Amino acid sequence: MKIQEFRELIKAADRELLEKAFAESYKKFTKGQKEEVDLIIQGVLAGEDARSVAKKDTISFEKLEQEIPVFLENAYAQNYFAPNRVIPKNQRPKWRFLVKNYIKALEKIPAEDENCDKSARLLSDLYRMLCTACNYYLFSTDDAFRSVGWEQPELFRLVVKKWFCNGYSREKIAILLNDAVSGGLSREALQIYQLNVLLDELKTSDVKYMAIEEAGKLIDERKKKLGGLKKYDSTYQLDDEINCLCEMVLMTAIELAEPASGIEFFFQNSRHRNEEITLFCALQVVEWMEADELWTTVYEYGIGKKIEPRDSLVRKYQEMKHVK
Repeated sequence: MKIQEFRELIKAADRELLEKAFAESYKKFTKGQKEEVDLIIQGVLAGEDARSVAKKDTISFEKLEQEIPVFLENAYAQNYFAPNRVIPKNQRPKWRFLVKNYIKALEKIPAEDENCDKSARLLSDLYRMLCTACNYYLFSTDDAFRSVGWEQPELFRLVVKKWFCNGYSREKIAILLNDAVSGGLSREALQIYQLNVLLDELKTSDVKYMAIEEAGKLIDERKKKLGGLKKYDSTYQLDDEINCLCEMVLMTAIELAEPASGIEFFFQNSRHRNEEITLFCALQVVEWMEADELWTTVYEYGIGKKIEPRDSLVRKYQEMKHVK
């Protein structure tokens, strides 16, 4: 019904029935929606105008620039999780509301605003913090993205769009590649989801080539770090990031219709436990990109390198060759 019809309906309603209808309607809101509606309800019941209540929820960029770094410092210090004297106990669960508001405010900053690039950096900082909170207890949750009402790939898409809203650069692409391959994961996310989001936002061939080059540089940086590790230091994190960057190169090469260079790069630079796993992972990327015509090409490339595939790959190859 229209708002005027709604007003006429409640004007003539019995007080007890009105309270019941209001309570039942309120139950239909999600937890995130309730947090926003609560402010309006409390403000209106306190005699404030609904529009002025909504305006109070708007944060200036100057305030965001001041608040977000302080919030992040407290988040990384676990002051929203563990007992401390900085964040009062009753304020710690409200971190979700803070992050939601920060993201909403940063999202609204238009491309023509002089603070647009700064807003992209702050949004990246919040995204990285949520990634970290999926690996370590910064808050009383093990899935920070779900807690703030965002799916990880969709929040990453917002981050990417914000960075690219005023054009591409090597620096921006390198920042986003780092964000895509490092950090923790939400329960529903895989690293390749973020890679796919980034690839989807690289709209021209030039920037795709740029992404391949920047991925190569980031791989070289990580290989240098690996060379500086001591004998018993863990290489897992760096190995995993290199493997993800190799996936990005292969995905981008396929998108450019130049798969041969991507395949060669993948096999030369991946740091999987053995070459058979490298072949298996390359074939998974091909399947993800729905490049079915490349599957046998990659398989045969692996055979040419004397790799012995697992039985399931052999059967699939035989089936595909038989169909042909």
